[in-house]
Amino acid sequence: MENFIVILSLVLAVIISTVVHFYIPKIPLAFIQIGIGMLIFLTPIPLDVDFEPELFLIGIIAPLLFLEGYNVSRLYMIKYLKPIILMALGLVFTTVIGLGYITHSMISFLPMAACFALAAIICPTDAVAVQAIAEDKKLPRGLMTILEGESLLNDAAGILSFNIAIVALTTGVFSVTGSITQFFISSLGGLVVGLFIGLIFVQVRILLIRKGFENEYIYILIQLLTPFVIYMAAESIHVSGIIAAVVGGIVHGIERDRLSQATTRLQLGYNNTWGLLSTVLNGFVFTLLGYLIPQVTLSLIEHDEKSIFSTIIYTLVIALLVYIFRFIWVFVLYNKFYIPESRFERVLKHEDVDKFDVRPHRFKYALIATVCGVHGTISMAIALTIPAEIMNGEYFNYRDNLLFITAGVVVISLVIAQIFLPILTPKAEDDSVDSSLDFREAYILIKEFGMKYIHKQTTPENSMIAGKLIRQYTMQVGFYSEINDRDYNPKEFDRLHTIALETEMKTLDELVENDEITQSAFKNYVHYIERTKIFASTSFFRRMMFIIRMHGRRKAFVNRLNQSSSLSLKNSLLEIQKIASCVHYNVVQRLSKEVSRKNRIEIALVSDNYLNRLNQIKRNATNETIDDDETLFALDVLAVEKDMVAKLVRKGKVNREVAVELRQALNYDEMMLLDMED
Repeated sequence: MENFIVILSLVLAVIISTVVHFYIPKIPLAFIQIGIGMLIFLTPIPLDVDFEPELFLIGIIAPLLFLEGYNVSRLYMIKYLKPIILMALGLVFTTVIGLGYITHSMISFLPMAACFALAAIICPTDAVAVQAIAEDKKLPRGLMTILEGESLLNDAAGILSFNIAIVALTTGVFSVTGSITQFFISSLGGLVVGLFIGLIFVQVRILLIRKGFENEYIYILIQLLTPFVIYMAAESIHVSGIIAAVVGGIVHGIERDRLSQATTRLQLGYNNTWGLLSTVLNGFVFTLLGYLIPQVTLSLIEHDEKSIFSTIIYTLVIALLVYIFRFIWVFVLYNKFYIPESRFERVLKHEDVDKFDVRPHRFKYALIATVCGVHGTISMAIALTIPAEIMNGEYFNYRDNLLFITAGVVVISLVIAQIFLPILTPKAEDDSVDSSLDFREAYILIKEFGMKYIHKQTTPENSMIAGKLIRQYTMQVGFYSEINDRDYNPKEFDRLHTIALETEMKTLDELVENDEITQSAFKNYVHYIERTKIFASTSFFRRMMFIIRMHGRRKAFVNRLNQSSSLSLKNSLLEIQKIASCVHYNVVQRLSKEVSRKNRIEIALVSDNYLNRLNQIKRNATNETIDDDETLFALDVLAVEKDMVAKLVRKGKVNREVAVELRQALNYDEMMLLDMED
């Protein structure tokens, strides 16, 4: 029951913090969750956070690292592999050894192994936290890729170093040669296990897909189980489960990049499920951080009032040392970090090929990279695995000190990044947007933002897909750019919209009366148009009248069933296409009677809706479906555009009514993509 209360409280904290962050976006989500954790501590809710260390490793750290490996950009990671390795391995080992010795000389009562464990705890960085803080900022080229790769690999290196230090702390035995040997054996073994089991899970899913197994929930469940199985299998043979989880995530990410067998809906299911799990687990850790800060503080005060002040001083000094190590490392190795883009890469991104590449100043680049060294979820999760007992069942008296120092370093890194990153980096271009945008202006802005995102994500492998999307977006922007406030009349659009819908209903009535369509085609067509934008934007009264009227036609068909209602799928689609063609023709003919100089835009918009519907049905009837890769790319762009809408609302650039219209338009585009993929 106690565990249920803990989990329920943490889930509620995640929900509340996310809602609060939506309305107060200037406060980072991590800060809100830390604050809620502190509030929970002040309530009478009994939370027992003394979980087993193994539970944290397998329940939180393993899936989070698997997800990092799954989402990391492999193409850019390869390009920046050298600086990533320098940061993730070279800097980690330098920091662990250097900071470990300095900490022991400063806090002499703390065992040497505990000092190394503390240094290993605060090595992992949190790229997700950096992305949230740098959302509206422009980092130096390639730095975010380096930070993401560093976060992925230094998590594993830090955890492995921590495990070695903890073994020394709990057994009292430490050997430099033995530790190095153990590190390489554990790493190599974890790599092999992660690769082997990851490939097995991938092949099982692909085999099921090829055999026609269509239960998407089972596929998602299999992938959810993967990191836990990989971790447990690796640990059972005494190799690194963390390394195995990271490698397993990378293997599944490669499968996603090359996927051609699975449906887009399945990929969306994967993304949504992992997105939910990531949100919950990260929220859990930051909420626990907020809960532990006052708890550990009170514990230190009860033990010795003077110790809390000395621990605060130690925390500040250690945080400063971490920044110094990081700054010197990047400053000295600057030439290894900044990699200019080739002419070919600029062509792919539609940038000026002859533009001179301005290298950022060495000092400023190192300073930005240092400030971006934010610590977060993984550091706190590792700290919570510090054992309460060490050699011979002896109680470890300094566990609270290590937890306090870790929590302090995490909070300091978040605060430093929140304060100094906006000062050191320029604002993104969209900050110059004028306020009070109407729908047309906002829609153009969002589509232009989408085009920039497409350019940014273009690679040699997806350049053809990106080109098709750019052409489509260019046409959309060009069309809406022709419309100005004097041209567009919403009331006239609604009037013509109503005329078109009435013409459509009349056409369907005539086709039914003349027995020109089958029941199957009629039902499928009606079901389809009930989901379209033109139907959804009609008044509630007219939608109800249409549904009632069509329901009556469905009943009339029951008495007139014949062999034609059992046509093949392709023939059914061809019949739906025939209906759509008749509807489109009659609507265009009817609207032509309403044409005037003042309503040309409204006529074009209404007609375009029916033409898009007809084109989509034609594609389905001739099996011209969009490739999964193209659909996923387009859906990814739409997701970025939806985020842009939320950002415009938060900044007061658009009002709520315009935001609703924009979301409806983007939702319609998304629905059309999924329908075409089917």
